[in-house]
Amino acid sequence: MNHDATPDATPDATPDATSDAGSNATFNAAPDGQFDAASNAKINAKINAKTDAAPDGQAKPDAGIGANADAKINDTFNDTSDAKINATFNDKTDAKTDGKADAKPERDCVLCGCCLELCPLFAATNREELSPRAKALLAGPSKFSAATLDEDAVAELAGLCLACGKCEKLCPQGVSVPRLVARLRAEHPDFRRWLWRQWITRLQPYWSLTAAGAALVPESLVNVLAPAGLGLALKGLRGLRPGKGLRPWLTVTKFPVEAFRQRIADRPVALFDGCVGSGPRKVWADTARFLLNGLTAGLGAPLVEAGFSCCGSTLGVAGLPEDQERARRANVDAWRTAGRPVLATYCATCCAGLADYTGQGAGAGIFADAAEEAAWAASVTPLSALLAGAEAKAGRGAPAIVGWHRPCHVDPGDADFKLMTALLGARLRTPAKAGCCGFGGIMQLGAPELSGQVGAACWAGLDAALGFSAAPEVVGARVLTGCSGCVMQLAATAPEQAQVGHWLEIIRTK
Repeated sequence: MNHDATPDATPDATPDATSDAGSNATFNAAPDGQFDAASNAKINAKINAKTDAAPDGQAKPDAGIGANADAKINDTFNDTSDAKINATFNDKTDAKTDGKADAKPERDCVLCGCCLELCPLFAATNREELSPRAKALLAGPSKFSAATLDEDAVAELAGLCLACGKCEKLCPQGVSVPRLVARLRAEHPDFRRWLWRQWITRLQPYWSLTAAGAALVPESLVNVLAPAGLGLALKGLRGLRPGKGLRPWLTVTKFPVEAFRQRIADRPVALFDGCVGSGPRKVWADTARFLLNGLTAGLGAPLVEAGFSCCGSTLGVAGLPEDQERARRANVDAWRTAGRPVLATYCATCCAGLADYTGQGAGAGIFADAAEEAAWAASVTPLSALLAGAEAKAGRGAPAIVGWHRPCHVDPGDADFKLMTALLGARLRTPAKAGCCGFGGIMQLGAPELSGQVGAACWAGLDAALGFSAAPEVVGARVLTGCSGCVMQLAATAPEQAQVGHWLEIIRTK
């Protein structure tokens, strides 16, 4: 089964069909009701007040976010587009990412539109102004100055990003829109950024209590809090509360001990539990340790404990680079103190965040030297990769069909899906198109309605693969994934009859 993300069929948005529109940067007005009207009006007013009317001979676009901005965009890009594109492709720009001297030169967006094929926000809304290339245009190396466009308005629009990273995988320039957006968020701090910092860095020990309390909040109050960006968050917390997970029904009958020994030898192994595994879903951590103990039984590779903190990825995309740096340093120090063990993790986003400590200058100053940085890079691995070759048996009451949600930040080898395919066989079903769950981290607080739209589209894809809405009495909506953020978001946007959980939840430990 091919589980690679296939390009979504995006209406009116293929690279060929949009190349002309991309060059002119025509952003259509948002459909009514798809975004907060007051926020849209505010952005439009600020942008339109700072831009000129369309030059003579050019058709003036529809009113909206791009109405007067098109003229300025055209003036900016039409005069120097060829030189800009050539300079970009030849790597002649001197811009550096995040001001780091050892970072690669920051490439500029050439508006080709390749990113539109996989952007889940664009697919769910069909709004060009929410697309990656629109954000890259506003936040990239050639972004408009404050004298041309209101920076607060630009930051507000560009901040509507899920940070899934799908666009970067298709971009021929290698433009990382999530990084551009993170920098904009850092330059324009607000209450949402402050609240996210408190939630991640100070309130994490109280997540279990908060999750239990969220279950007591009446639905009427959840709906009242929805406009403030807290409705989806409360629903997601309900799904994470202790005891809410799936019932275990899969027994591991054989551990790949020999393959594990050859790969690890006598190196110690440590688990990176992340915020959720060390908090409201400690059952994940317990099951992961059960599996590692099965792998290390009789071997000289001890399972060691280390005092890890948040991986820092959600802090980075929220525009909190200082907090991200502190989390990274704390984790490297804990890893170093534990004897530089193999670092196994069971959250796709954590795994991607830990791997991002190295390369492109990201690890500068965190590691003692290049050798230690290389050792870290070689140590980070998905827990499921260590279990490759395991065998299991489904017990009584196991569902006939189980859905699989592929996280956006899945490791290159897609180890979780490969393990589940091997253990579950024909039971496992996955959508033809890998849809983003719509979590988006801090975007939950800024644009929950957009996050909900993407989540609904994701569930539509899962329904197409499982068929639970057509025959709910026959097919149960049970969905597995390998990311803590995905579990939270899928639980928040799930149909009434659906059950969502991490793949660790179905493993029997007794």
